[in-house]
Amino acid sequence: MKIRGSTSIFILLGIIDYSLGFNTNIAKFHAKRNEFQIALSMAKKEDLPLISSQLNEAMKKCQPEFIKTCKVEVGVSPNGNRLGLIATDKMKKGDVALAIPYDDQIILTPELALDVYNGVLPTKYDGWTGDNGLLALLLLNEVAKTATNGSAGIAKPTRKADAANLISAWIKALPSPQEMKENNMHPFLYSEDDQETLQASSTKKVYRLLDDLEEDAAWLEERVWEADRQKFPASAELNGETYPCFNLEGFTWASALVASRSVFVDGSSRLIPVMDMANHDDIGANEVVGGTMGTFGTTKGAVVKTANGKTYEKGSEFLASYGPKSAAEYLLEHGFLPKASRSMQTSVAELTFEIDEEDRFRDDKLDILEFETYDNAPMEPVQSFDVLGTKDAFLLESVFRRDIWEFMSLPVSEPNERAVLETIASSCSKALAGMEGIEAPEDEDENSPQSLCAIVRESETKALSRTLEYVEREKEALDLKEYYQERRLKDLGLDSEWNPDESGSALGDDYDDDLSFGQTRAPGSLDW
Repeated sequence: MKIRGSTSIFILLGIIDYSLGFNTNIAKFHAKRNEFQIALSMAKKEDLPLISSQLNEAMKKCQPEFIKTCKVEVGVSPNGNRLGLIATDKMKKGDVALAIPYDDQIILTPELALDVYNGVLPTKYDGWTGDNGLLALLLLNEVAKTATNGSAGIAKPTRKADAANLISAWIKALPSPQEMKENNMHPFLYSEDDQETLQASSTKKVYRLLDDLEEDAAWLEERVWEADRQKFPASAELNGETYPCFNLEGFTWASALVASRSVFVDGSSRLIPVMDMANHDDIGANEVVGGTMGTFGTTKGAVVKTANGKTYEKGSEFLASYGPKSAAEYLLEHGFLPKASRSMQTSVAELTFEIDEEDRFRDDKLDILEFETYDNAPMEPVQSFDVLGTKDAFLLESVFRRDIWEFMSLPVSEPNERAVLETIASSCSKALAGMEGIEAPEDEDENSPQSLCAIVRESETKALSRTLEYVEREKEALDLKEYYQERRLKDLGLDSEWNPDESGSALGDDYDDDLSFGQTRAPGSLDW
């Protein structure tokens, strides 16, 4: 198992962000099919009303123990989004539509995954796919248990009957791998041609994510799944068709569901059954947030409310917000592009800058990136993210790592500033060149993979072009900027010629002419 680390800085143009990551070249892995199969009834379009009804019955039995507030039910989306949450009563602005307490019996978390797979995975297991990979393993475990009435999978966590019924009904309501592939519901399941187009249409590379999935699946296949195929079945069967489970295909499908349905709330990624059925709206919708609930308001959990200025009539679809994200993030995570991304209201592109392995300060920089980045980034609009010249490096000796981003937010020196701008300009130009020559989609379906890739490509081209223009203007104004040396002299009051007459009058008649600022002797006044 590889240990995660960091050699990169990611910058979002327009919204600049830093995070940790690896660039890897990973061989393609093809999971072997196993003869052991399980039967699981997956959802077809004509079955959705019945599946919704079964899930709603399970929801009712979970109230109020596992669901504290519920003014919605699951139903066929009137907006063409498969399933959604339908208001069961009129709701005005600020009303709680759904409140679910944090309980391992019904909410899937990475921490729960480590507990469920305790003794199966290494103690310090840290896959390339991170928390999403752990949630995907939990999801596959629930699929196996639901399909076999508990004879496959790991018999954790222990659940009450009502909670177990809710999870089972929810699993059956999820889109199957075949349904997601046929309807191009997520880039992880696109055809190879469409994935290749997406790879060339964005600086946020889908191949990197797919490589992470393949690397983790290969390790799990060799070390875990193949060791016990009774517990970790390789496939599930429905009407003579084989559906993947504990193999690369199944892991990819589960990861696509996790990426599109999980939320990050109260410091953890969480996959919350029922709440994950809420569809997105750009305007007039709130995100899922942490809150308190229960009779005394002391129970912590996830809450989604109606937005200010928004009301819902009984029978209308309740919508939530998936948060502010770039076009590429919406497509790679959720598999669609909202209206805001299509209208180019926001244009964001991501650039990656490697830290040179020969850099004498490499360890210090990685330390700062790992421990101090997220609380202090992003930086706007462009910040000297690296000290490129050895002559400037001494400035960092007296700077605490928690203060480094604030220190580096101002220009250090003209050579360093020029090097930073040239590096960014070069990366922008390279990214733009990589997007040239891609043919426009021939089909008129605005939701086809090729059409979605074209929108992402247009959005990122706009962000890269505008950033390149900004950087070029900044390069022309380097001599107008105030650098560290000038700022430091000004702070010490040494940015002008010393005048003893002016200094004396400013400090009063008792001022000693032999002393200057800071109680040090004036030049040449030392009496040996």
